[in-house]
Amino acid sequence: MNGKTIYFLGKPAVSNRKEATELVRRLGGKVARKLTSNVQIVVVGEGDILSQDWNLWNDQLDTATQKAFESGSLEIVSETFFWDQYGNTRHIQDLPKLYYTPSMLAELTGVPISVIRQLQKRQLIIPVRQVHRLAYFDAESILPLKIARNMFDAGLTMNAITDRLHKIKRNLPAGHLDIQVTGHDVVFVTEQGLINQDGQRCFSFLVDDEPMPVPQHEPLSILESVLKPNTELNNLETLYETAWSLELAGNWQEALDIYHTILAIGESNPQIHFQIAEILYRLGDLTAARERYFMAIELDETFVEARANLGCVLAELGNDELAAAAFRGALKYHPDYAEVRFHLGMLLKRVGLTDEADEHFRIFIELMPNSPWIEQITK
Repeated sequence: MNGKTIYFLGKPAVSNRKEATELVRRLGGKVARKLTSNVQIVVVGEGDILSQDWNLWNDQLDTATQKAFESGSLEIVSETFFWDQYGNTRHIQDLPKLYYTPSMLAELTGVPISVIRQLQKRQLIIPVRQVHRLAYFDAESILPLKIARNMFDAGLTMNAITDRLHKIKRNLPAGHLDIQVTGHDVVFVTEQGLINQDGQRCFSFLVDDEPMPVPQHEPLSILESVLKPNTELNNLETLYETAWSLELAGNWQEALDIYHTILAIGESNPQIHFQIAEILYRLGDLTAARERYFMAIELDETFVEARANLGCVLAELGNDELAAAAFRGALKYHPDYAEVRFHLGMLLKRVGLTDEADEHFRIFIELMPNSPWIEQITK
C-alpha cells in the first residue's frame, strides 16, 4: 500500500476491524481512527445498508473529504474490492476477479452506457469501486443488465423496468442456475424448480417457438412538445427517460435530438456532452464526437472515461499524437485504468515505440490477468 492511510467506514461483513487493520499494517499502510484530510482510501463496509446507498455514506463525508474524492486524491472502494485486491485466500478466490467498466458492460450486454449509469444511480447495480466518475462493477451486475435488455425488447418502459428490477433484486433466489424472460415476466431456474420474480414457485408451460415481435418505441416529437401548452419539456426526467429508451431501441438520431433539446433548455453538464459524443460516434460522425468529448473534459478535467474515449476517436481519425496525449491524460488521474493502458500500448506498438508499449502491456496484464484482450497483445 506504499504508506497509504486507510479509513474503514461502516460495518464490515467478512472481517473485523482488527483483522483488516493488521492486513493494512502488514502491507505498509496506516489505518486512521478518524476520517481526516490525510486519508487516501476509504473502505466502505458491507455489513449494513450503508454500502448499498451512495447518498447515505456520502453524507458522512465532510466537505473537504468530498472535494478530495472529486479531485482524485481520495479513493473510495467497497469492502469486497479491498479484500480482493489486498486480502488472502481466506476471503477471496485463488484467481483474481475481473472488474468491468461501464463500457465493458455495455459491450457484454448491449445496454447503452447512459442506461447503465441510470441503473447505477437507482442502486440496481452497485459499483465495487469508483475513481472520479469511472465506476467498476463485478460479474453480478451483468444479470440485471441482461434482464433490463430483455424486458425492454418485450415492450416495458424504463420506469417499469426499474420497478421490476427492484422487485427481482429483493427476491433473487440464492444459487440460481439460469433465467428465462418471457414477455414481461422473469423466471429463475433453480435446483428446486422455477421461481418467479415475486419469489414464488411456478410451473413451465409449452409455448410457441415463434419469436416474440419486438415493439416499436415511438420517439417523442420535439416540435409537438415545444408547441404544447403545459409542455413536458420542462420535465427533464421525462426527457431523459425517453432518450434512454430510444438508445435501448437503437434509435440513435432520435435520442440525439432529445439530448440536444435538454441542452437547449439549459441543462448542460459533463455527462450529457459525453453521452452526445457516444451517440455521434455510433452515427459515424467522429469529428463531432471528438468535440463533444473535449467539451465534457473542459467541464470536468477528471472525467477519465471521456479522456479514454477521446483518445480512441483521435486514433481513428489518424491523430496519433493527440490520441496518446488523451490516453496519458486519463492515466494522470487514474494510473490503474486498464483499458487505457491497453489502447495506449496498441497505439505505441503501431507507431514503433515497442519498449514503451510493452511497459503499458505489462501493467495491463497485472491489472486484468484474465482479460481476453491479452490475446491481441501477444499476437
